[in-house]
Amino acid sequence: MRSSRVTPHLDVPLPHHCPVTGLPVFSHSSWTYTSPGGGYRLRVSFIGDRIVWLQPQGYVLRRHAQKGMALVEDVLFTMLPEKSAFIAIDDFSAVTGATLDARRFIIRTLRRQKRLKAYIVYHPTTVFRLGFELSRRIGLFHFDVRVAADYAEAIAIAQARLRQMVPSVDAQETTSEIPPYDADTAPAVHRSGGAALLARYAGELLEYVGNINLETYGFASTFRKIPRNHPFRSVFDALSMLRDDMQAILHRHRKARENLELRQKELIEKQVMLSETHTTLSMLLAAREKERQRLEARIKDRFYDLLAPLMDELDRTGPSSPRQRILMRLLRDVTSQIGKRPPYDPRRLQTPFTAREDLLAFLISAGLKPRAIADLLRLSRRTIENHCQRMRGKAGLKGRHPTLQDWLTRPETSGRAPAGRTL
Repeated sequence: MRSSRVTPHLDVPLPHHCPVTGLPVFSHSSWTYTSPGGGYRLRVSFIGDRIVWLQPQGYVLRRHAQKGMALVEDVLFTMLPEKSAFIAIDDFSAVTGATLDARRFIIRTLRRQKRLKAYIVYHPTTVFRLGFELSRRIGLFHFDVRVAADYAEAIAIAQARLRQMVPSVDAQETTSEIPPYDADTAPAVHRSGGAALLARYAGELLEYVGNINLETYGFASTFRKIPRNHPFRSVFDALSMLRDDMQAILHRHRKARENLELRQKELIEKQVMLSETHTTLSMLLAAREKERQRLEARIKDRFYDLLAPLMDELDRTGPSSPRQRILMRLLRDVTSQIGKRPPYDPRRLQTPFTAREDLLAFLISAGLKPRAIADLLRLSRRTIENHCQRMRGKAGLKGRHPTLQDWLTRPETSGRAPAGRTL
């Protein structure tokens, strides 16, 4: 069952001449039918003046067959005189299958073609090849049915058949009053006993073959037992082997599809579980952040409540020096900053500040100058400047811009500092 042999030959422009015989090739844009959805396409062409070239593609349903045969009738009416005989070449290389109703309709339509002298197909699948060979052996058609390997062989057979045809014979055959043989409408009295029996056997075989359908996964569910003396027993045996092979392939296909669906279901379940886990973790992190903020506020309030009475008592102890008053004010400021963010972003530091550098960062961000900081901490101004230079290096500051005070108070600043100012 070669269901994957589809070739997009309808998208390839037609040659102007036949590559084998040199005969001109005629076609028209209106000689093409495409089904809704593009599942079936048919292109009709003429090779010379007597050979009709059919190029179907896709899976054939009955409605597709009706539209396609109507298109062929229109082309024949346009190109051929009323009594002229012709030969049909059918390219099956891109046909993936056909329903039983579509096959029956095509067979009946071909039987009614009185002017058709030969029907040649090439590149058929195994099932179609068996059907054509069987129809030729039992004589279901009044015209010659041939199966070719490729286009070159098909056109050679058509050329040989054309040489046997003469206009007088064409006229005599097309004007004959004897209708073509039709197994569906011919009376039983016209057949001998052997012919009737053979026709019944052929009908059984065609029905068996007609139940092969790749679109519905193989054969019909019921099979009749074939006796050993059946004239087509060998054909049935060959079809049974094909059936078993195809059922094995379809079984593997079903298992693969079931495994894929199972994996997709597991993936969806894992995605749902991960989504629920992410939601739960987000809620837990949010709750933990609220708890952390609550604990920090508690610790800050408790710490301030413990230090505030001591600082008030120090203020009431009597006169103090200016340095002591400044230290008390800074102590109150530092105490009020407990639990708050530092004046800088620690993540922007290349190396963390020391405890002394943290104090300097607070004093600088509070607006104190290096001289005031040196007097307050009883350190030399040179020591304070050295600390500031190390702090600039840890912050990644180079040159005079921005200043350390700008970086501590306004990290996003981009203004240029005044000359000589590096703090």
